[in-house]
Amino acid sequence: MTAYSAASTPPGFWRTVKLLLGVARRRAVGRSKRQQELLRQRAAKKSAFNTLGLLGLIVVIIMMAVLHGGFAFFLQAMIDSSPRSEVERTGKIVVSSYFIQEMFKFQKNEYDLSRKDFDFKQYLDELYSWEADNRTRHYGGSKDANEKVLRDTIHEHGINNLVDEGEISSHLETLVKATPVSNMLGSLVLVWWFIMMIFQGEGLELDLQRRRHPMWEWLFSHPVPTGAVFFAEMLSPIAANPICLTAPIFWGVLFGLVYGTALGLVAALIIGVPMATATACLGKALEIGVILRLSPRSRGAVLGLMSWVGYAALMVFIFCAFSASTVADVLGKILQPLATISSWPLMRWTIGAQLDGSFSFLSGAIFCWSLSAIAIISAVGFSAWGAERGLSGNVDRADLAPSESKTSRSSQFGRDPLYLKELLWFRRDRSAIVQTILIPLTIASVHLFNMRRLVEGAQGAWNYLSGAAIVVGTYFLWVLGPKSLASEGPALWIALTWPRGLENLLKAKAWLWSVVATGVVFLVLIYAMLRFPGDWWRILLVGVGWVAFGRSMAEKAVTLVSVPSSSGEPEPTPKGRQWAASLGMLTFGIGILTQRWHIAIMGIVYSWITAAAMWQNFRARLPFLYDPWSEKLPPPPTLMHAMIAISILVEGGAIATGLFILVVGADNIGLAQAVMYGLCAVIVSLFVSHFLTGRGVRPEQVWCWAEPANANFPITAWWSGDGSKSTRFVTSITIGFIGGLLLGLLANGYIALLLHIPTIGDLIRASREQMVTVPGLKMWYGVIAVAVAPFAEEYLFRGLLFRALDREWGGWSAVLGSAAFFAIYHPPLAWIPVGIVGITNSFLFKKTGSLTSAVALHMAYNAVVVLS
Repeated sequence: MTAYSAASTPPGFWRTVKLLLGVARRRAVGRSKRQQELLRQRAAKKSAFNTLGLLGLIVVIIMMAVLHGGFAFFLQAMIDSSPRSEVERTGKIVVSSYFIQEMFKFQKNEYDLSRKDFDFKQYLDELYSWEADNRTRHYGGSKDANEKVLRDTIHEHGINNLVDEGEISSHLETLVKATPVSNMLGSLVLVWWFIMMIFQGEGLELDLQRRRHPMWEWLFSHPVPTGAVFFAEMLSPIAANPICLTAPIFWGVLFGLVYGTALGLVAALIIGVPMATATACLGKALEIGVILRLSPRSRGAVLGLMSWVGYAALMVFIFCAFSASTVADVLGKILQPLATISSWPLMRWTIGAQLDGSFSFLSGAIFCWSLSAIAIISAVGFSAWGAERGLSGNVDRADLAPSESKTSRSSQFGRDPLYLKELLWFRRDRSAIVQTILIPLTIASVHLFNMRRLVEGAQGAWNYLSGAAIVVGTYFLWVLGPKSLASEGPALWIALTWPRGLENLLKAKAWLWSVVATGVVFLVLIYAMLRFPGDWWRILLVGVGWVAFGRSMAEKAVTLVSVPSSSGEPEPTPKGRQWAASLGMLTFGIGILTQRWHIAIMGIVYSWITAAAMWQNFRARLPFLYDPWSEKLPPPPTLMHAMIAISILVEGGAIATGLFILVVGADNIGLAQAVMYGLCAVIVSLFVSHFLTGRGVRPEQVWCWAEPANANFPITAWWSGDGSKSTRFVTSITIGFIGGLLLGLLANGYIALLLHIPTIGDLIRASREQMVTVPGLKMWYGVIAVAVAPFAEEYLFRGLLFRALDREWGGWSAVLGSAAFFAIYHPPLAWIPVGIVGITNSFLFKKTGSLTSAVALHMAYNAVVVLS
């Protein structure tokens, strides 16, 4: 009875606070882990925090303590740099005392320049180099740029425009005498810290889930003290977020820079703790107000925006931590007019600066206590007011659905309902901007900062800058595609019942996201044109290539949609599907960076064929997104089968050639390529045929067009002994041979024209001379090109690839797509005639119903081109 009574006794005030803060901490850890998974910033392995437990938490806390200390030193560095920035904006240059002294000696001819035992020119160069290093170390910029500024200033003005850096120092202890810009920048950095802390919430990461489970829910089911619940709610950021827990370090370091280490430690306790509590309360009060008073659609947007502001403020500080001088220069130049409008006393009041130039620790403490008390009282009062107003929020009917008149007006402009739906999503769900624009751009900015050395190098050439634009656009789509689909949540299944279907909806999403990404890429390309006006046409070609590549990339990204789990979050996408979606990406980027346009074109073609292959498989999965155990793969042969087989043929041939060269020597590379390609072509074709037979696709089903309406000359007619059909079959073979001869002659004429182009002609003649010098090489090429390659390539490129593309795209798109994919596997100079062969054979295959006519054309064409 006693045990029962003790167990059923409601927890007291502090017991309730302890329980709730523990829950807040565990919830923050779980949310952080899940957010990292959603951002795909962690591998499948567990993080160090989960592995090391308490030790990992200690490491994170130490890192956040260092961050707060760094913020205080960053504030000091901003104040130190602003007077120098103001001086240099007048045209003068701040340098060291030693540099001024030495330059004065040179200017007054105090050195005997006629001495032969001392190289004064070398000494002068070393002096400039040393001072340039000094400026680079303290104020940023490149060494070359700083040295040029020094030399130009000395050349034009002598030492008259040099200012001793010791004369403009402005540390915190002399802030009261500092320039207006120093006071302004110091105050702005303090506001920056407050914003970062207020919007931190219960996690360090971007809040992608935007969920909140208010602690006042306990009031509805537990007999706990009301004050304890709201008190724990206010303090939950401190318990859950290490950056809030270590916030007093900032105040300890800040006051320590002015009053010394001892008073700095005191300030961390008596000033830092109240200020950290105040920022936590303000942030939580805003969150409570959002949950209580805003509608569900606006609530997600505002919570996401708050999380983004806190995360962005933190990341911007990390970016700027070692560039205080540069930041002071830029902000001082932009905000200088504001410095004269107000005295900007926040910084001076905070650290206790007096009008007579002295400092009072007590005065600063009283100001900070007053500020924190006002913040805490306001936060608590605001939360109480929100709770009294009710939990329902301002859910207006117009917020849930657009008026009919608006919809009608939109339809009058002929907008496709699928695209209109996406635009309505932006208008109805305010969180769309946060999810689809702010979060991808923020993540991309973080990665660009990590690759800042590469980005800085990209400024030196148009192709590097254009390559950077491609990387940004590709990454934007990579994040944006899955995120846009995840935002639909469980409601995505509704589109399965639409007359237009889910496939058209997802295609519309792909188009919309490609437009958004194209806008981002074009901004960088426009900057590249302004920076490199002489290469405008090359950059324009990159833009044209991106339009084609970006659309295919967007369609591949959309196919990464996965079923939302029971909690509404997307399930992880299989690694194989992610890898397939990346095909063509690297090839296109390398082509731009190396200025090899044929490689970039290969990347575009490969990306489009990969997109078609993924959509062919994806279409089979669409009806079963919410019951994947029922899904079936599309009937073979699929595009993916064809692409894998062709890739094995090309890559396998390259590997086999390399091994063969090790045996016969590098002098026989031509012979090795011919023999090994022919051998791999036979092996791959037989293996694929066996593979498909095991899945119910007989060889004659690949060699013959399956649709009766197009199978006018089936190969089986010859086997059946029907005279009239066999005659038509022989006619189709004859047409194939005649077509091959004509296309071969056309190709020879094309080569003859290329011989008149100096550079290309030299390459062709060198290739012909090499073939003549190797005994038997031309014979082997002829055997492979006539007896082996036509059968294997027509089986793979027409029997598998074109058939699957025709089922996916149909019409000219399938014909041109298969011909382009066929052409890119040949030398760039042969793309035009080989592409024409691919187009012709696609028509022959579909119209005659047999691959034999295409094989005949291919054999005749190769015989004319290779053996002539």
